[in-house]
Amino acid sequence: MKKLSLFACGALFLGLMACEEVGPKIDFSQGVQAGEDTTYIESNPETPQQKKVLAEEFTGVSCPPCPNANALMRSIKSNNNDNVVIIAYHILNYPQGAPVEKDGVELSKYDFRTQEGTDVGNSIFGGIAAMPIASFDRVAVNNEKLISTGNWSGAVSSRLTQSTPVNIHVTSSFDDNSREATVIVRLAYTKEVTIKQNLNVAIIEDSIVDAQKDGLNIVKEYTHVHILRDIVTPINGAPIPAKVDPKVIGRVYERRLTIPISEEWKEKKCHVVVYVTNDDATDKSVVHVEEAHITKE
Repeated sequence: MKKLSLFACGALFLGLMACEEVGPKIDFSQGVQAGEDTTYIESNPETPQQKKVLAEEFTGVSCPPCPNANALMRSIKSNNNDNVVIIAYHILNYPQGAPVEKDGVELSKYDFRTQEGTDVGNSIFGGIAAMPIASFDRVAVNNEKLISTGNWSGAVSSRLTQSTPVNIHVTSSFDDNSREATVIVRLAYTKEVTIKQNLNVAIIEDSIVDAQKDGLNIVKEYTHVHILRDIVTPINGAPIPAKVDPKVIGRVYERRLTIPISEEWKEKKCHVVVYVTNDDATDKSVVHVEEAHITKE
């Protein structure tokens, strides 16, 4: 899928507590033209949201131990009040990621593998050497960003104790005729941030029934969840523009995106995932994440 151009070029210096907006303020009731964004400072800054953790799970339909890991990830999400947002990556060029076969007959109806998920594994995590494996907010545990199932729960608990310097609000509507989702992202800073940050947007789909290896068995009607369908931004995220600086308490950045939704996806089962990452030489972590249904619930 063709990537979207998220940000306008150029930067405009803003005073530390300037009152003027840069660009038109988004009217959530009316919407704006695709590609518009705006930044301004609110006089009454928001209270920080509860931190949510991004769980990036590398899994595969031909991976016998992966169903137990999938169940563990879902239980971790449930046990932490749904403050975990999961993306399941199915990657290319890895045997356990290939469609399910038995006696030379392919049993999978779908191929969940994506180039974007593969690129995340290679470029961000330096390659995938085992499955199941996951990363939480791209923060290392015992010097490893990709960790095995025994460390998952502890990693989430540790990250949930952190605060987030930016609130994320996501709204989405869907046009049945054009099959386009209109997504409005609102970032509201609750703490000062001095380093560069990136905005990341992905589409995932839930509740797809297809074959899955489970131990020594093949489950022909396994329910697959959190499947990555597309990363709309570059895989490292799109830079939050310089006009948003200084990122002080009360700073708001709003962005409207128009995202094509493939006819192969069930829009009522799709979510948009939005997360902010740091872009510093020593810090590429996820600071916060939110998700929203593509269609109105």
